[in-house]
Amino acid sequence: MNKDLKQLTNKFPNEPGIYKFFNEGEVLYIGKAKNLKKRVKSYFSASQTYKTKRLISVANNIEFVTTNNEVDALLLEQNLIKSEKPKFNILLRDDKSYPFIHLDEKHPYPKIETKRVLKGHEGLYGPYTSAYATRIAVNQIQKVFKVRTCSDNYFKNRSRPCMEYQIGRCTAPCVGEINEADYRKDIEDAKSVLKGNFKDLEKKMKSEMLQASDKEKFEQAGAIRDKLEHLKKINQKQIIFSKGSNTRVVGIRTNQKLISVAVIQVESDRFVNLQKFIFKNHLQKNDYDALLEFIPSLIQKYPSVNKIVTEFDVSKNDIFGNIKFLKPIKGKKSEWVELANKNAVDGLFNHATKYQKYAQSLDFLKRNLDMEDQLTIVGFDVSGVSGDLKTVSCVNFSESSFDKSKYRYFRVPMEISESDLDSLVYGVNKYLKSFPAIDLLLIDGGKTHLKYVKERMDLDISCVSVSKGAKRKYGLETLHTDIGDYDFRNSEDISKLFLDIRDEAHRFALKNFRSKKRKDMKQHFLFDINGVGPKIVQRIYDQYKSIKPLAELTPDQISLDLKIKIELAQEIQSLTKEIYN
Repeated sequence: MNKDLKQLTNKFPNEPGIYKFFNEGEVLYIGKAKNLKKRVKSYFSASQTYKTKRLISVANNIEFVTTNNEVDALLLEQNLIKSEKPKFNILLRDDKSYPFIHLDEKHPYPKIETKRVLKGHEGLYGPYTSAYATRIAVNQIQKVFKVRTCSDNYFKNRSRPCMEYQIGRCTAPCVGEINEADYRKDIEDAKSVLKGNFKDLEKKMKSEMLQASDKEKFEQAGAIRDKLEHLKKINQKQIIFSKGSNTRVVGIRTNQKLISVAVIQVESDRFVNLQKFIFKNHLQKNDYDALLEFIPSLIQKYPSVNKIVTEFDVSKNDIFGNIKFLKPIKGKKSEWVELANKNAVDGLFNHATKYQKYAQSLDFLKRNLDMEDQLTIVGFDVSGVSGDLKTVSCVNFSESSFDKSKYRYFRVPMEISESDLDSLVYGVNKYLKSFPAIDLLLIDGGKTHLKYVKERMDLDISCVSVSKGAKRKYGLETLHTDIGDYDFRNSEDISKLFLDIRDEAHRFALKNFRSKKRKDMKQHFLFDINGVGPKIVQRIYDQYKSIKPLAELTPDQISLDLKIKIELAQEIQSLTKEIYN
């Protein structure tokens, strides 16, 4: 069992919200809870299922987001699962979805219906918290605007109006009782209601009612009046979701090192989504100044945003286009601001908790390698096989956090890629040209790697390496330094930082190696040969793991191994030899 992961749960609140399991930054699983601490602690009980054990075995971090209530947690969970697609959710929960209202506008006479969807559809409104609420909404829309609800097959085969027309709930477009233009007008009015534009629609319909009355079309005016009464009832009951996608609630908290921001998207008083951001507070700005710095980035990411709700009274001198700022004193909006601020505080706390485990490692470096607390460590890792594509990946750890803006990866030239050690030296040299201000180099490898780098490079930088333990088991590694070796089994307190940098470098290396590999497969030099395509190239890598053996084997052997004609094998061998020579 992951003890570090279990200890994190002690600091979870006894409040509703959602939680996320991570592995190296990748979201593995998203869940909801009425009580976050109680629910997440249950994952570490003795009675675990196989799937839960598997999740715990691969996860290395847990984060949470608090919500006002369990219903908000449900909706937030739903939206995050759709957007982030965590792979363990497929294993650990059913594939249910919340209901939406759907208007299929591809049809000349759209119908209104409820839909449960997992993928994006056009013409969707919602989600709703229950199927009952959705049915009520559809019923009210049909009653006011007489929009059809029948299937397309039923619609096209009608020869006379159905019962819905007889009781005044449909205008019978199926048999031409209403033309397409007038029906489309009813659809647009229905859409206005679904978007929450009650006031605009009410104003428009009052104007139409007065015009009809002036022209002595009293029956028409009476029908519009009845529609208005129904609309008022819908609005009072808040059956339909009001528009809110253009509004964001922003909470922000700062300390001397970091800026934590929580942005909540709210629709119809429901928690739809929340995003958290962490930035370096280089200029030690206060909460208000940090907010002013953040808003342009928010507007750039979401250009449709026209309203921002926050605890601050944003000065009129701080102009942000047509953005309207609200500072609620009480009510629902005030509760959302409080929740956003709370999640911003949680962001600072989570960050501090995450890197607190590195304190012993940093103290070790300070005492033994004469380093300062605020140091920069770069981890290096090589990915690839001999005689083929190789990449060197570099990750930057600065001021107690990973700085992804300074991550780099380099493709190793073919003439160097024969040797992992030469590839490593190549990557270190390339990185130092861009970022010379480094305090410590961390290499994934043993004493040989450490010695080789130090001999080939005239470095005025401390260098350490981490070698794998017995059976490559985590926690049995050894740290190699100029002053001696340290067995992590006996020095667990100092292992955290070095192993995390090693693992992050490996993750980044693997990610980029696979990306480069896929790219190379799409534009492989062997494609220059007529008759060679992706299938044959894939067959080569499956058979030989790299392209180098092609230059050493006979055409007969290549033909036999790859099940291709001898003439094609000769061309492949000839071109590969040319490349390597």
